[in-house]
Amino acid sequence: MDERPHRYENRGQPGDLIFATTTCLDFVLAFGPEPARDLMALSLLDDFKRYNAILSAFVVMPHHIHFVARIPEDKTGDWLLGRIKSNGARRVQRILPQRIESKFGQQRGLNRRKFWKPGYRSIVIAGQPMFAQKVNYTHRNPVNAGYVESRVDYRWSSATQWSSGLWTPEKGLDLDRCMTPFLSMASYLDLSSLSDDF
Repeated sequence: MDERPHRYENRGQPGDLIFATTTCLDFVLAFGPEPARDLMALSLLDDFKRYNAILSAFVVMPHHIHFVARIPEDKTGDWLLGRIKSNGARRVQRILPQRIESKFGQQRGLNRRKFWKPGYRSIVIAGQPMFAQKVNYTHRNPVNAGYVESRVDYRWSSATQWSSGLWTPEKGLDLDRCMTPFLSMASYLDLSSLSDDF
């Protein structure tokens, strides 16, 4: 019998509240440079706004992302994660330094993947205690990794937005207001891809 408290089954159906993780191919630190982290955060927020999905928490780490979100009523978890991964890769790869881009090279000959590891991990969130645990886990990820001492000091997550009251149970994060600091800090980026038609 599996004694793990939360088993990842990737079953997200329309309307489900999920905790999801997706990781860069071969654990390449694609989001190590701050511009790449800025752009991945913007891409994630833009996707949730575009696809009318409720995002409750997120973090962009150097080689993976976590988020807590409700899948749109007319989509599946596979569809949502597919769009997030595809859009994020397309946007971020445009600005990756060659020293990072080249690290993907050894893996690209093995399969069709070019940026993310195949698939993703997700679990359907059942109840408020589990929701609180997954939000806390998401926001503590940078602290546990030793990047910051306080979760609100890591700008590539929603911890600051939570502490500023930009989350509600009904609507999740205020996506427009969450995007504002990234837009102001990312003036050096080509953000035209955020308005592309997918």
